[in-house]
Amino acid sequence: MSDDVDFVLGDVAARTPALGIDPKLILVVETLASSQSVAEEVNWQRSGLRIVDTSSTKRVIAFSDDPAMALFLSRLEKYSGGLKDGQASATYEGFFDNIDNVRPYGAQDRLGAELGTLLRQANSDDELTVDVEVWYPGDIVTAESWLTLISDAIGAAGGVVHDTFSSEASGLALMRVSAVAGIVRQLLRVDLVAKVEVLPESLVINASPSEISADSVADLPLPDAGSPLVGIIDSGVLSNHPLLRGCVVEAVSTSTWIEDGADRHGHGTAVASILARGALEGQISSKDWENPPFRIMSVRVLDENAQIPPYRLAERELTDAAIYLSQQGVKVINLSLGDLNGMIVGNRAPSIAALLDALSRSLNVVFVVPTGNVAPREYAGQFDESLAVDYPLRMLESPNALLLDPAPAATALTVGGLVPQLAPLPLGTVPLGKANWPSPVSRIGLGIGDAIKPELSAPAGTMGQDQESHALNEPDELQMAVADGRLNSTGVVTHDYGSSLAAPHVSRVAALVAEKYPRASGNLIRALTLQSAEPVSPEFLAASTNYTEGAAASEARRFVGYGRASSLRSAESAMRDTVLIAESEIPVDGVHLYAVPVPEAFFTRRRAGRGMTVTLGFDPLVRARRMDYLATRLKFEVVRGLPADQVIEMFLSEAEDHAAGKRVKIPKQNGLTLSSISTQKRISLDPAQNVRSLGANQLARKSWQNSLPRFNDFPNDFFVVVQSLNRWAPPTFMQSYALTVRLWVDEKLPPIYEEVRTKVSAARIRARGRAQTR
Repeated sequence: MSDDVDFVLGDVAARTPALGIDPKLILVVETLASSQSVAEEVNWQRSGLRIVDTSSTKRVIAFSDDPAMALFLSRLEKYSGGLKDGQASATYEGFFDNIDNVRPYGAQDRLGAELGTLLRQANSDDELTVDVEVWYPGDIVTAESWLTLISDAIGAAGGVVHDTFSSEASGLALMRVSAVAGIVRQLLRVDLVAKVEVLPESLVINASPSEISADSVADLPLPDAGSPLVGIIDSGVLSNHPLLRGCVVEAVSTSTWIEDGADRHGHGTAVASILARGALEGQISSKDWENPPFRIMSVRVLDENAQIPPYRLAERELTDAAIYLSQQGVKVINLSLGDLNGMIVGNRAPSIAALLDALSRSLNVVFVVPTGNVAPREYAGQFDESLAVDYPLRMLESPNALLLDPAPAATALTVGGLVPQLAPLPLGTVPLGKANWPSPVSRIGLGIGDAIKPELSAPAGTMGQDQESHALNEPDELQMAVADGRLNSTGVVTHDYGSSLAAPHVSRVAALVAEKYPRASGNLIRALTLQSAEPVSPEFLAASTNYTEGAAASEARRFVGYGRASSLRSAESAMRDTVLIAESEIPVDGVHLYAVPVPEAFFTRRRAGRGMTVTLGFDPLVRARRMDYLATRLKFEVVRGLPADQVIEMFLSEAEDHAAGKRVKIPKQNGLTLSSISTQKRISLDPAQNVRSLGANQLARKSWQNSLPRFNDFPNDFFVVVQSLNRWAPPTFMQSYALTVRLWVDEKLPPIYEEVRTKVSAARIRARGRAQTR
């Protein structure tokens, strides 16, 4: 079939809604220099431009109507006209100076990178199966009519539409299509189409040959019959595997294209073994096995090749699986999957990430996902003797090591991999990295809008390097012990590596939180799971002399997030370690204030450690094709030594209307501003507010070695201030969130738990919500 086959869509102008995206009003602005900073994106948005896609030197802009597009082009023309009499600079120079070219959105913009390679080699009558993203027009009815319109045209031209999917919550409209290359090429010229790409690649399991007999693990402890459920969406599990026997309540498929829930690949069983049993290495050697704290419910979405069935959209399968698990009472879902073709580019949300954000909000569940895997050959350049210590620097410099979809999901807990504790290696082999360094096969952040991603990290394994040839190898001693669920394998335990094996360690912590607080929201589960983070030293960047201490810590978060996830510490208090929680809803541009009593031990004049950790989790509305991806932003600060009323007034006066880019005009009381507060009264948390507030999962810490000063004229409480900043949410929108505060002191100081518990029970909390010790 030739490329000039008649491909008729009909008139779509009348179908375009007054609000939303009109495909005929989209321009591509090509820039001279590469810039993707959040500040730069905000400047574009404040100029009245809606960015719907971005790359290093390109912005795709959707206009609301013809006059808006005409105004933009008129301003560009004025800039091109140069200086006028008496002008020091050209009109709009600050904004337009970096623009190289403006053109309509075209076939080259719709063409996925992998599809481009395939089409260059394909004949017009070669059969292809592709995923097609259609512009989301702003309402679900029009989106579905556009999908129908394109489906009918494809069918009339001889192609087949296997599946369609639309989601108002995430702003997605997708279809999976099989057609000859000629039709696919024509899809690239259809205005309604945003992107066309080949199907995701399959997962690869790197497992070594099996070891350990079934007899050696015949009588392992089992979870209690009433223990809570944790979900896994993967390639299925082998319920009768010796390490999983009695731990799996159900292994099902929700797809008509997958026959049952049994694993025929091995990946899901490997992930489930960590989820059920934790780190296997020490238990295998000691034969002292832990009691699994919960039971597993598995939904299989991958076939024997670890792929979504070829005629179903991943978004459809994942939605069905997540809804099923939620209906069974599951609150935490491990999703150790990723689109190997879906690396984050610019600041646009990938489709599955946007879907997970919508599902986590609608289902009130927590998704735990890995960063995705990357082979060192994709980022490292030459394999030389320095690779073992400077691979993190090479990852930072490479464009090929960024997160895979769905790792950028704002509300998901994204997990980066760490090098585990290292065992003795064969002679002539050195490991890539040291214990608690980032794994060289785990991808790095940042996330959408420069949000901190990953948030947490856990062991994932590493690789070895031959000291003489510098070639890489995969000794078992550097990998993770997992259940062997590969088809036709006769062993019980094997070894593998990858960020997908780090994720279930965090899922265990989140599931333990859910067990402790069975009525907790997804926001609270995430916030308490973040409390488990133990800082990871940025020493793995020491090979570079270009980083200050602060810059090294900032870059290190791209690998390890806020730190390494630990056990039940996230949910429980101890005598010297007290956790406070609050859940509430905040109006757009509103302020909530929480009074947190400062324990007397914080004022004790002794050189000893004391500190606080604050976490915040919220579930904003999202839209995949918006650069202002989150409808609201929440931020928090901690102050003390000030009256509560002044604190509230001060934060309201500092609020910004982000949509208009203007300050809110509220009279200041006694000239008080946030920037004028002394460092003793404004607690300097790490990371800084402007860094942590870019994401929906936030954590900040502060520690002191010396005593805090008392402020006798004002309350000595910490005031934790939560502020909502509206971007595009409805004016009446109420954003739910969870806040946790951990206060701790070391052994040199008196216990604090009872004191804090007593003070909190009598405290006046100036916010809708509650605070209580746990």
